[in-house]
Amino acid sequence: MAKLRRLALVFLASFCGAWAAPALADTLVGGLPVQGVLRTTAGGAVADGTYTLKVSLYDQAVGGAVIWQETYGPVAVVGGLFAFEIGSSAGVTPLPAILTTTATPLWFGIAVGSDPELPRTAIGWVPRAYWANVAGTAQSLSCSGCISADHIATGAIAADKVSFPYAGSASAGGPATSALTATKADSATTAATADSAASATTAASASTAASADVAKDVKCTACVSLAAMAQDAVSAFLPIGGGTVTGSLTVNNTLFIGKVLDLTNAVIFGGAFGPGGLTCDAAHNGVFGWNANRFTICDGSTAKKLAFCSEQCMDASKVTCGQPVTDICGDTNAKCGIANGTLCTTAGQQCNGTSCVAVQGTSCLAILQAGGSPASGLYTLDPDGAGPVAPFSAYCDMFNDGGGWTQVLKIDGSQMTFGYDSAYWGNGTTLNPANAAGLDTTEHKSAAYASMPFSTMRIGMTFSSTTNWRVMQGGGSSLLSVIGNDVYRATYYGQAYWKGLIYNGSLLTYCNREGLNVRPVTQSYVDAYTTDLRVRIGILTNNEDNCATPDAAIGIGLAAASVCGGSPPGPGAAGITNPNTSAGNIAYCGATPQEQNTKSWAYVFIR
Repeated sequence: MAKLRRLALVFLASFCGAWAAPALADTLVGGLPVQGVLRTTAGGAVADGTYTLKVSLYDQAVGGAVIWQETYGPVAVVGGLFAFEIGSSAGVTPLPAILTTTATPLWFGIAVGSDPELPRTAIGWVPRAYWANVAGTAQSLSCSGCISADHIATGAIAADKVSFPYAGSASAGGPATSALTATKADSATTAATADSAASATTAASASTAASADVAKDVKCTACVSLAAMAQDAVSAFLPIGGGTVTGSLTVNNTLFIGKVLDLTNAVIFGGAFGPGGLTCDAAHNGVFGWNANRFTICDGSTAKKLAFCSEQCMDASKVTCGQPVTDICGDTNAKCGIANGTLCTTAGQQCNGTSCVAVQGTSCLAILQAGGSPASGLYTLDPDGAGPVAPFSAYCDMFNDGGGWTQVLKIDGSQMTFGYDSAYWGNGTTLNPANAAGLDTTEHKSAAYASMPFSTMRIGMTFSSTTNWRVMQGGGSSLLSVIGNDVYRATYYGQAYWKGLIYNGSLLTYCNREGLNVRPVTQSYVDAYTTDLRVRIGILTNNEDNCATPDAAIGIGLAAASVCGGSPPGPGAAGITNPNTSAGNIAYCGATPQEQNTKSWAYVFIR
């Protein structure tokens, strides 16, 4: 996944709210608008949405103490851009006065969500422009204890009380009220003919008037007028509010784009960019474009879509054994370490760190848990280790329902090889032990039937190329120990569980006797019948409110002499005699959703 990589911040040159004088407050009342750009490590904008932002103020670019901190969210981000105001909302920590009362360098840091804090941004002079507002208040200050002109009577001050001579002629004087012909009048109210009037209110004909309010006769030579300057500025520069550059624009250093760079109708061949929908031909070979929310590159004839990789490390279990683990871009880096892959694609092998070697275990689950190959296939199993049971080959399903399943039986429901009364259920004899190839169509009984302990069983039925699976809890020292003694073991999964094993699974309303070694019983639930419908793994149901003569069943290891009275028809629809179905669904006497005798391939795994 692409990570946040870059952050650009802009602090707007205004504060909001009513402000207290900084000399009287430790914090500022009001807020500071902030704008910024969030980009991914690939350089593009992050996905539009809302993000939580934690803003901190520091006195150092790296390290240092946190002067102020607050968390804001959700903050809307569109096209990578965000804008919000810090320090003004109710319930948040006010901004510190240090923002405006010191020239000490300060830095802001922002962290997005739970990501580490991004590189800090130095704070310029924009927040400190606040002092201009404070200085402005000096215009309205009143003088306390001063003597104004209203306090002095006309003619009350005589000439001998004034400590400077009166400049009434051409001789230079001090701050005379009027300098008629003085060569220099420093601060006269009116300088009629002085050569130089430094600060006269009016300089009628002075050659130089440094700061006179009115200079009547002074002439400017080679001066630039405001009108000319304004016209030159318009001609030489773009206006702040926007404009169009005509001709070539050369940028010798970095060009910063504050918000949006719109290249919709532009082609920049030097930078190899083009507009969306650009015609891809030989003239535009190598040009990048933007089309249908995807970057494209023209190969001279076709606009190829581009995808981006990230620096996320590959899963070692999906990397070939012995090969270095890289990131998704295919690069090795310190983040991914120097680990090697562990994947072995050949069943029966596992990675020893550098290569795949043959593996043997007590069960398929033991091999999987030991970090062996996840590939399904034939493995060598030895359930009792150094015990009397010789190692044997068995098929392991390493993927489905958590993996680690050992195949025990493959049954053709149209054959009676594994009918209820078959001797295979009660002994350890194997059938086609070398033919343990998953879900193929050769009947098979593994040595695991009589030797492998288990706690869970997984059964499946295939009909019309679709295999449905059910997992049954409960186990024993082996399947032979829980099925071979022909003792009924009840389960309580219900009709829906068993109907789901086969397409259009059909049953009757009553009896619902299910589990292992399921046979008809008398009304007192004593096993009494041996020729009626029965099943080794499955469920029996009846149209009558008893289990003495069941007429519908779903399961594995079926057998029946007749169902629903055989022929002639019994109650409901026609019955059936000798159905010869060892796995599937036998259902008559009005079974729903339909009456049927469906034969199915069946599979039994243990774990």
